[in-house]
Amino acid sequence: MTKVHNLNNTADRRPPKGYATWREWWEDKKGRRFSTCSCSTCVRSAEVGAHVQKHGSSDRRWYIVPLCRSCNGKSSDETFYVRDNDLEPINK
Repeated sequence: MTKVHNLNNTADRRPPKGYATWREWWEDKKGRRFSTCSCSTCVRSAEVGAHVQKHGSSDRRWYIVPLCRSCNGKSSDETFYVRDNDLEPINK
């Protein structure tokens, strides 16, 4: 598990050309479909490709991870854990 926080106010960030949504981009990069929310304390279905950043890390890259709408609504001050293999960096 990796500790992360949401990057708020990213609704204007569009996925790379050729993808309609961050979900579509993530599923293509990972070669699998969304299932449950990646947040360790949640059992809902993942609905969105959420922008997160590793918390307390020197790695400042942005990642897309599958979250439900509720977990995606957490403020950037709230930290939570996600499955390591669900993190997909936007820029490698």
